[in-house]
Amino acid sequence: TEPVFLHSSKLTALKLPVWKIMKLIWTEKPADPEVSCVFRQSCLLPCQIQLGSDPLIHWYQVSAGELLVHSYYHSKDQLGLQNQNFKNRTSLILDQLSRGNASLLLKEVKIQDEGRYKCYTSTSTGYKESFINLKTEAPVSDIRIHQDGNRITCSSEGIYPQPELTWSTEPPSNTTLNETTRIQKTEDQLY
Repeated sequence: TEPVFLHSSKLTALKLPVWKIMKLIWTEKPADPEVSCVFRQSCLLPCQIQLGSDPLIHWYQVSAGELLVHSYYHSKDQLGLQNQNFKNRTSLILDQLSRGNASLLLKEVKIQDEGRYKCYTSTSTGYKESFINLKTEAPVSDIRIHQDGNRITCSSEGIYPQPELTWSTEPPSNTTLNETTRIQKTEDQLY
């Protein structure tokens, strides 16, 4: 590659290959942390705030188009512009703000809550943005197996994400199993 010349007030000329300049300009950003939340339970989305006076905190669900999840400023929660999807389901741990904790407690987690969240914080000492990916899960809690002659039915419900079903025999057999899997989604987006 051809060398590129950089000029500045301190350096008259510096010869660097183009790939080194690209490396200086483009650095890979680490992936957002991920939090797994259980359907219909409470979940804590972590966020830190710089210590200082006049804390301001805005939580957004950015994967859904910057929906306002929770706001705090003037020393109290400000929920007038909060998106209706989050009404009565969010809170901050107010006695932890002075220790730099701006984490959001999200109650009654829904499948629709899944996605990327932004925590914007500001104090007299500066501001910061951080991002969290929320994954929702509803683990298998009950499996029903019913046998009618040579037909076996396995069923379950209230699962997320979409489950996979695999049939096998014990001991292993070369017999081909005639299997049919039917998956249905509920109003709550569960399977």
